[in-house]
Amino acid sequence: MEPAQEGRPQVVGKVAAVLTALAREGAAGRRLLDLADETGLARPTVHRILRELAAAGFVEQRPGRRYGLGPALYLLGLGAPSPIRDHDAVRQVAQELAGRTGDTVYVAIRRLDGVHYLTRADGGYPIRAEIVEVGETVPLGVTYAGIALLAWHEPERVEAQVRANAALRRLMRFPVAGPEETLTSVRRQITQIREYGYCFDKDTVMPGVSGMAAPVPSAASDPYLAITLSGVNDRLPAARIRDLAPQLLEAAGELARYIA
Repeated sequence: MEPAQEGRPQVVGKVAAVLTALAREGAAGRRLLDLADETGLARPTVHRILRELAAAGFVEQRPGRRYGLGPALYLLGLGAPSPIRDHDAVRQVAQELAGRTGDTVYVAIRRLDGVHYLTRADGGYPIRAEIVEVGETVPLGVTYAGIALLAWHEPERVEAQVRANAALRRLMRFPVAGPEETLTSVRRQITQIREYGYCFDKDTVMPGVSGMAAPVPSAASDPYLAITLSGVNDRLPAARIRDLAPQLLEAAGELARYIA
């Protein structure tokens, strides 16, 4: 038997790298060439792994010579533990931030090509920005939490998601802006995430509503949880955003203690 070589990914590591790359793209799927480039594996190796995973139902081939996660992984996921270790603690962090700021706080988790809203905490300010409902799932890039979690995708993937959202928004209550205008806004917020650890904008999700979001750090993967602050535009001017940013980032760091 050939001994394992330190620093070189072995079979399980290679399979995990391919599945992780597929999961990052969600329903859009990835081409063989893209998977090889992202994982650093040779194309024949990636092709063999895809073929064997497809036979097990963990991967499926889609139109346009793209590959995506297969339905058999769903059954595995049902048996996996929740990535959130303490839901009560998550709600408490959100409520404490809402109490300090007076504004509306959301915590949302990544779900394939969308974000699922786990909890909302309302502050004492009488005019509330209730953009989504707890338990609702919306596409990545539509809300501030979705933009925060979209920041780790390649630019091409970001653009494809934003353009796909233009059609989806017509089916939801969110206003429809031009794809180019929306893409410019999303790109600006992604730059903010990478530079400052949080993003801020107004009127992106809904006219008259401002929001800021921070991804929750994850040591094992790209961030999959985000926390947001929302309020009417007059409530969140630029000067106040600078004061709120440290509190939002502190809350995101606190949430990291309660996730896998």
